Amino acid sequence: METTSSSPFKPRRKDKDEDKFRIGATIAFIVVIIGIGVPMWWRTTTVYRVNLPSSDILSLCETSIKTAVQVAIYTKQPSRGQLLISELQAAFSDNEIWSVDFKQLSATTKTQEAHTPAVLEKLLLEEHPQSMGDFMFIEWANLQEDLLLTTERSALMRSDTTSNKLVQLLHAKILQTYRINQILSTDERMGAKSEAPQPAYDVIVSVLNPKPRLTHAQWNIAMAVKTYIEPWLAQVSGVSNFTVRSQWKYRVSIEADLKQVRDQSRLGRHYALQESALPHLLTSIAQNLSASTTDKPAINLVVYIPPCHTAPLHIYDSKEQRLTRNGVDAFISPPWGAFIIANPPERVCLAASNDKQPLPYQVSTTDNMQVMLDQLQKLLDISSELQIDGVKAVEIEQLEPRRWEYESFLRRSAIRHISTASSTLQSLIKLLDEISYIVIDDDVGAAITNSYADILAAKAALLGHRLADASALAKRAFVASERGFFDASLLAQLYFPDEQKYAIYIPLFLPIMVPVLSSFNMLRSVLQARRKAKQA
Repeated sequence: METTSSSPFKPRRKDKDEDKFRIGATIAFIVVIIGIGVPMWWRTTTVYRVNLPSSDILSLCETSIKTAVQVAIYTKQPSRGQLLISELQAAFSDNEIWSVDFKQLSATTKTQEAHTPAVLEKLLLEEHPQSMGDFMFIEWANLQEDLLLTTERSALMRSDTTSNKLVQLLHAKILQTYRINQILSTDERMGAKSEAPQPAYDVIVSVLNPKPRLTHAQWNIAMAVKTYIEPWLAQVSGVSNFTVRSQWKYRVSIEADLKQVRDQSRLGRHYALQESALPHLLTSIAQNLSASTTDKPAINLVVYIPPCHTAPLHIYDSKEQRLTRNGVDAFISPPWGAFIIANPPERVCLAASNDKQPLPYQVSTTDNMQVMLDQLQKLLDISSELQIDGVKAVEIEQLEPRRWEYESFLRRSAIRHISTASSTLQSLIKLLDEISYIVIDDDVGAAITNSYADILAAKAALLGHRLADASALAKRAFVASERGFFDASLLAQLYFPDEQKYAIYIPLFLPIMVPVLSSFNMLRSVLQARRKAKQA
């Protein structure tokens, strides 16, 4: 019987061709999924972050803030000047905050012949020009006080004034060392730190007349603001910019319990406003004032004109002592603003008490504006209120603060801006280390990097005796750090953490990865079969 058999090689050829296609398809599938799909998924789900100088920012506190100041001393006897300088140098030799350069000014024929302190000061400034932040002690024999601070960068000292008194004045009033230590310290026992000055403010001057039909007060508040407030603010705009506007508000009464007090005036009485009620009074007033139309912080300067049936109105403390100063009742409430009570003249209220027609009158611009400027100086933290025995400051006669006082404020603000910006950047870097899914885009990265660079430049400017540059750089660093820390883009993925990312993508990729893993197993089996076939 004849039998037929097929060739044994054809099936093998077919199996080999199928294995090649199977292996090729498996490899292509694996390449697409692992080589393209996984990197694309990783790229599209990775949080974008610009490279930041994180380690450098965290080490900012390792470099202390040190400020260079030059102090000149003029004495008629050179030996006394040399003695004072040697003692002052010893007092500041180990100081970690200040690098003080003491300079002796020699007496000349002109200075010896000067008959007034003003003439002597002018001659010395012409011969020895000062830079911003410098200070000068000028010896003048005929003084009642040990030291008399002028409105410029100088103080007159008596011939017997000791170096200890000079050191005390420098630390307390000129350099304000305690306040600088308070800014730089992390010890809460140093007291609460005041906030860093903002780059811009809205100053709103409001005049409140609750009874316009009965109180015919007349006052060109817009002109008063342009004459007094705006020129003064222009002199102190080195740290912050100011936008000023004024307004009248009618039928806005204060919500406070007033107590009638008998007195010897022609009216026979006045009304007492308790100091403890002032916070509630401000709350009731703030609700009726126009809010600022910008995101800038507002400083409210309020002048309240009480109607005659509650006038004159005066502020009393808890000991029933009247707090009227120089004929004006006023108080401040940082950072909200300040309040002035502008009582009507006595003749106006006498006419009202006799049922006569309301008398028109002019509100005193000079009295109220002088108080308002003093309040502004305190609200902006420019004035130095610390008192020292034997030290007196001359009265301000111009529409600008004392030069030494304002430059102390500039120096203090620069240090505060540097300290605040450094703390803000360090807090942000630590936050980024803790939360990996915060986005840092190019704009935020540039703000952080620029702020860091400006902090270093501001520190160098302070140490290089360039106060104006240091103030501008520190302000810029502060603004950039705040912009970087509070940028809205940081929240882009804040509520989409890695856990949620995996919870969403695992159900998608798991079904796809099962055939990929199976293909790995099939590929291994095929390769093992080929290896055995070759060995056979």
